[in-house]
Amino acid sequence: MADTVQAAATSPDLAQARELSLLVELEACWENLRKTPGRPAAAYDTRDLATIQKAYDAFRTKLATYNRRYAPPHVPERMLNTPLRLAAWCRAMKQLYLQVSDDHRAQPPVHLLEKTYRWADRVSLRLKTDRADRPAPPATISAAIEQLEAVAQWCDRLAGTTAAVAETSAPANGHLSERQFPQAPAETGPEESPTMSASTPATTSSSAS
Repeated sequence: MADTVQAAATSPDLAQARELSLLVELEACWENLRKTPGRPAAAYDTRDLATIQKAYDAFRTKLATYNRRYAPPHVPERMLNTPLRLAAWCRAMKQLYLQVSDDHRAQPPVHLLEKTYRWADRVSLRLKTDRADRPAPPATISAAIEQLEAVAQWCDRLAGTTAAVAETSAPANGHLSERQFPQAPAETGPEESPTMSASTPATTSSSAS
């Protein structure tokens, strides 16, 4: 994912950056709908599933079009469940939107920022720390860029704290035993989803038809 965005952000082709910015916003919209925190799959009714299916179809159509036209192809990113991963992703998104910031057709990535804060909340929960500050949804591209950098810096502070804990836990000989080494929280999969994933074909349940 980061490679795809960096390629667009450093490309003289503004059209590619614009298309990628639209694609990641559609991707974020779909992901946010299917990963509402604290909402089990059983809580989704037929209308909810139809809305999720519609968002998925829009994303997959845009993905197919983008990947036919541009290289490298866009691949949905891995889980952003560590400070380092989330910071790198935020800065890649920042670079992308800097590329289109002067384009009057570009819209602020509201869904992408919601995705950013959703992952930040998960990181803070795993590391048992305060949540990142969450301003109002961005009304401009510039505001979105500022928010992405703010979350990246929040992640940097978390990563620095984790490194400091590891360093102070080291014994005098400089080696950590398996028991002494700070253990990362167990890897968890994406939240329970009421519908499809990006890597599988979309299928709408009979209840949503």
